[in-house]
Amino acid sequence: MVAKHWHAYAWVGHARPDDNARNDPSQPVPPLEIAHWLRKPARHIAETFDNTPEGAGSAIEWMRTGGAENEAADEVHFPLAERMTYVEDDVSRGADAVWGYYSETLRYVSRALVACPREGQPCPYGR
Repeated sequence: MVAKHWHAYAWVGHARPDDNARNDPSQPVPPLEIAHWLRKPARHIAETFDNTPEGAGSAIEWMRTGGAENEAADEVHFPLAERMTYVEDDVSRGADAVWGYYSETLRYVSRALVACPREGQPCPYGR
């Protein structure tokens, strides 16, 4: 699968959501499966980035900004710069890039760049 574009989703909460909430597409919380972000209403999309050099760069920067705003509790062991190497690789391949972690303030942070369309499925948002 190589994305034509990515839909970006962001969520920050007091704790990792329970599975009931994660299975409910109407909830803005991160789903159990990455592809299930695309079942959420369009109002939960933070941004959409085209798979062009400019769009990919903006998608990468969106992830970096979110990581900088919500520093990971284990930042010493897995610094943002190191996490970004994975994001850059994922985006360069047109794949998903997803984070779920606890921040220094003990909030659960989820950021996702979800590749779209998925194999055998059109973009659910009409792009």
